[in-house]
Amino acid sequence: MLQHVFCILGILFITAVFVFLAMVVEPLVLDTFPPQLPTYLEMDQWMESFQLWTLVCVGAAAVASFLWYGCGQNVFKANSEKSYGKRGLWGFLFILPVCAVIFSILLIEEAESSLWLAYLCFVANGLLPYYLATVFFSPVSVKYTPIGGGIRSRFPY
Repeated sequence: MLQHVFCILGILFITAVFVFLAMVVEPLVLDTFPPQLPTYLEMDQWMESFQLWTLVCVGAAAVASFLWYGCGQNVFKANSEKSYGKRGLWGFLFILPVCAVIFSILLIEEAESSLWLAYLCFVANGLLPYYLATVFFSPVSVKYTPIGGGIRSRFPY
């Protein structure tokens, strides 16, 4: 029971870290390297839109992480050493954050230039939370399934 609480808190912690990055750090970086906006668009308006879409990316990653945890805990047997079918589901759940990143890139207010940094933030906020949460806080039955999940063998949980 304690291990389940630890894993859920770990997923929430990773999500909180990326929410902090999306709300505090990334706007500071974008203030330092601002995109060139069209004349009809204020920087504050664009920043609100940017923060909304970064939170959408983080939220999609959190939902996918909890779906992965739920499937790993309730669907797969803990004594099965085979990862057949498990990695496919893990990759399939990656589609949710990827779709959030794509929608964020397509729906953010267009700037005249220098949007690459915002796009990079969307990719990081969408893909990294899901990947890190599944690598470090997957249930026992699927803890080695994510690519790079072998690092879990070095941790006591």
